[in-house]
Amino acid sequence: MRKAWIIGIIAVILLILGIVAGIWSYQQNNAQDSNIISNTQLAKEEKQQNNEAKENLLSTSAIEEKVSPNCILLEKQYFKGCDHIIKNAKDIPEKCINYSKGQFEKAYQNWKIEEFSSNHITVYQEKEGFCNEHYVIRENDGVLSIYNKNENGEESLVENTQIQTMYLPEEDLKRLEQGIEAVGNTQLHSILEDFE
Repeated sequence: MRKAWIIGIIAVILLILGIVAGIWSYQQNNAQDSNIISNTQLAKEEKQQNNEAKENLLSTSAIEEKVSPNCILLEKQYFKGCDHIIKNAKDIPEKCINYSKGQFEKAYQNWKIEEFSSNHITVYQEKEGFCNEHYVIRENDGVLSIYNKNENGEESLVENTQIQTMYLPEEDLKRLEQGIEAVGNTQLHSILEDFE
């Protein structure tokens, strides 16, 4: 019986020592985790400082951006008379390749530069009057014809299409007699597709 008591006491002491050792080990691991977190935070802060230093270095760079041969030029023209903006994207003119922003501003002095990079330039201009994208579609010699309409309402023939009017319904012929107006090339082509 004494042996059982001694074994029980030793078991209790070992249990208490195990619990104390577990608590001590847990606290040590937490202390190491907090060191890892602070080291991670330190690394992040150092990386952020390096990025800020690089940004400051780039912003004071003396290299001037130049127009590349692959640059796209977007011309935006606002016409006050009809309140339309016409956008025209095109390749950069050959004479403007390798221009700096200052040189480009001189070449396009009647335009406001909205965006300038080596691959994309956007310029803007305001004009009085109407844009040249006001159209009227009418019947002319048995085909659909496209007329350009100016600010005074005068029409001038742009082209005769290949679309025959003899097979069109009476309702469409009446509309064509009055003239079907279209603003912009997109609307013009959409109306013409309806007749094909």
